[in-house]
Amino acid sequence: MAESPNCLFVYGTLLHAARNGPARRLWAAAELAGKATARGRLYGMGAYPAMTEARGDGELVHGQVARLRDPAVLAELDEYEGPEYRRVVVEAVLETGQTVEAWAYVYTGPVEEAARIREGRWVQ
Repeated sequence: MAESPNCLFVYGTLLHAARNGPARRLWAAAELAGKATARGRLYGMGAYPAMTEARGDGELVHGQVARLRDPAVLAELDEYEGPEYRRVVVEAVLETGQTVEAWAYVYTGPVEEAARIREGRWVQ
C-alpha cells in the first residue's frame, strides 16, 4: 500500500455537487477523478450518511474519488467529520475499472439496521 494516498473516496456531504463549506474547500483542493465504488455498508443518519466496513460479499458504497492537489485539506476534513469517523485507506474502483487507493471516512458509532441503505447510494 502507498504510504499516504493522494485520493479521497466521498459518498455523502462531500460529494462534488454538495454546496456546504467543507465540500467547497475539498473541491478547491482536488479534482474529480470520477464516480467510484468501495466495499462497505451505507446507513442514513438523517442529514448525512455513514459508511461502515462491509460484512459480506457484494456490499458496495457508491461515491466519487477526489484526486487531492493539496492533501493539507484532510486535516480540515478530519475536524469536520469529527470523532465518530475514522479516516482509513480503501480500494476504490472507478467507472473505468481502474482501482485506486483512497482515504475514506468510516463511521465508528452505532448504526440501526433499519437505517441501512442497501443500494449503497446516498441521495440528499
